[in-house]
Amino acid sequence: MRLLLVAAVFAVGFLQPVQAGLNATTAKAVGNRFQAGWVNGSVNVLILTTILLVISLRTGSGLPGIAALRTVPWWAYLAGIIGASVVVVHLTAAPQLGAGLLVAIFVGGMIVGSLACDFWGFPGYAAIRIEGIRLLGLGLVAVGVLLVARPWAT
Repeated sequence: MRLLLVAAVFAVGFLQPVQAGLNATTAKAVGNRFQAGWVNGSVNVLILTTILLVISLRTGSGLPGIAALRTVPWWAYLAGIIGASVVVVHLTAAPQLGAGLLVAIFVGGMIVGSLACDFWGFPGYAAIRIEGIRLLGLGLVAVGVLLVARPWAT
């Protein structure tokens, strides 16, 4: 199961720059990046609603009820804001930066954010000590971003 999860994470990581490009294409077609973000979000809602309805037919557990939604801490809803901001920033940056630089910087931000989540045990994570080897990994990612950005080449 773990190998399947690793493969799934790799696959969606592979598709991330494809999504950014598709969203940029949608933005050109519909008029602006916020409309394209709305299209993206609408497709998300449609697919997730369909999955939940299918699951509901099999297990009886589908869309969350109002009572369950009221138990979610207010700050947990910030995840939706973060998701929307990822789409909007990618829509804005993808045509300007290109896929390689967009993803390199995005991965750099994800590594720093991930280490912060681990270190402080942000909600949803247990606190994990940040050892030197993980900081070395962060440094290598930073070098990778620099090599992709190639600021000396301009």
